[in-house]
Amino acid sequence: MHRPQRWAIVTAMTLAAAGAAGLAAAAGPAAASPAAGLALTYYAFDINNGPNDPGLIPVPGSSPKAFAQGDELIINDQLTTTHRKAGGYPIVGHDSGVCTLTRLPEKYAEQTYADCVVTAVWKAGSLTVQGVVRFKSQQPEPAVFAVTGGTGRYSAARGTLHVRFTKEFKVLSIALR
Repeated sequence: MHRPQRWAIVTAMTLAAAGAAGLAAAAGPAAASPAAGLALTYYAFDINNGPNDPGLIPVPGSSPKAFAQGDELIINDQLTTTHRKAGGYPIVGHDSGVCTLTRLPEKYAEQTYADCVVTAVWKAGSLTVQGVVRFKSQQPEPAVFAVTGGTGRYSAARGTLHVRFTKEFKVLSIALR
């Protein structure tokens, strides 16, 4: 199996990791956050994308031309709004993380899986997500990640992040509860 382009992998994994500016989770069982129930969408542009992939770390002794269990992919995206301004998308934050390939096609597994942990950062704080990305025909499939926490304005955040992939960027949809 050939390695898919890292851009596609990172896209799927990010992340694993978008932000939810203005969102915070419930502070306790009786108190709901004023932002609870909000949904936001961001674009994530891979800034490692290029011919020499600095984000792929192959398992020692494995071929860089084929996936190996334990390979890691470094996540490094700029998060933007979804509306163009002056020919581009305004940058509102960034994300950072790692995805580890945990399963490869074999006798009992038909797909490749990667386990990801990614943190998105904005001026007001950070939000961390975790989940599994599946690959079919060497391309990432849409994925859902759990929001596992945050800092600053996003302290104690919970919810989900849905990611889908285009040729140029990932579309990250965040819903906090």
